[in-house]
Amino acid sequence: MFQVASRPVAPHLVNIPTTLILNMAQQPVYEPPRLNLPRRLARPTFSEPSRETIARIDPELENVPPEYIRKSLAGQANQMLTALSLLTLPESLPCVNLPPSIDAPVRPSMIMPDSSAFPTHMLAILSSRFPPTLHNRPAVPLLRARSRNALHTSTPTPRVHSSSRRATLSLPIVPLTVPSPETFPLLHAYLHTKRADTLLLSLFPALGSMLPALPASSSSSPRQRSYLSQFSSERLLGLAHALVDAVAGGRGRRDALAVLMAHVKFINGLWQNVCALGVFDPELWGVLDLAWEIVLVALTRAAEGGQA
Repeated sequence: MFQVASRPVAPHLVNIPTTLILNMAQQPVYEPPRLNLPRRLARPTFSEPSRETIARIDPELENVPPEYIRKSLAGQANQMLTALSLLTLPESLPCVNLPPSIDAPVRPSMIMPDSSAFPTHMLAILSSRFPPTLHNRPAVPLLRARSRNALHTSTPTPRVHSSSRRATLSLPIVPLTVPSPETFPLLHAYLHTKRADTLLLSLFPALGSMLPALPASSSSSPRQRSYLSQFSSERLLGLAHALVDAVAGGRGRRDALAVLMAHVKFINGLWQNVCALGVFDPELWGVLDLAWEIVLVALTRAAEGGQA
């Protein structure tokens, strides 16, 4: 039986170990384990980056309002993504003897982005769990300012080495410990693209055909509607039922619940990263709330044997 708390609970209550399901194997008659999941994901208190933090990233921005900086960076997102695509980067680095910097070859292109669009440093993503794992992500001041509490306070300076054949960007490596390295790529991508639809699809790939596209703006209404405004209660319920059907195909009840619990852990991991890095983005939080609601309804339906 799945118990859904009416109020947010401490984050540790949301970390659901798979052994809660696996340990039921010796029971002659399977009964769903009792789990206490929060009805909604708790949100930490939001605070803007301090002027001192912004000044350490770029002294020229010390007196610039954070909202203006965010809008300016959003306008450069496409160039940043283009610049990232031109870099040849390793997928991982050794956890022991982490080098202070890494040289990233820059592939030649007919149209090169402005130098300001290239990353300023490389994040070495470490897990706060044991044993630690390490992944790499190129980063720009956009992410650095948002994760002000976790990153080093000094500002790394990339160096460009040019030769007759290829330019190389030397990126300082900044270690960053997060609760969920496996979900960090989703957050990293969202902070660059601000694509709520892509993020939701990454959380529920099995629901791809049922998820709506981004609403298009018109000349009469140039301000684009929120992506989340398209999700009525009926649509949410339909997505939850479709998720149950997708994970139940060819599986027993216990296996279907295990797959849904994997969704719970993945969404929870993304939520933990957002909280740990101090990211406050209304659309991002809206996607988290929506995904959590979908998986809770799906769990309830699956635990009741598909009756809804």
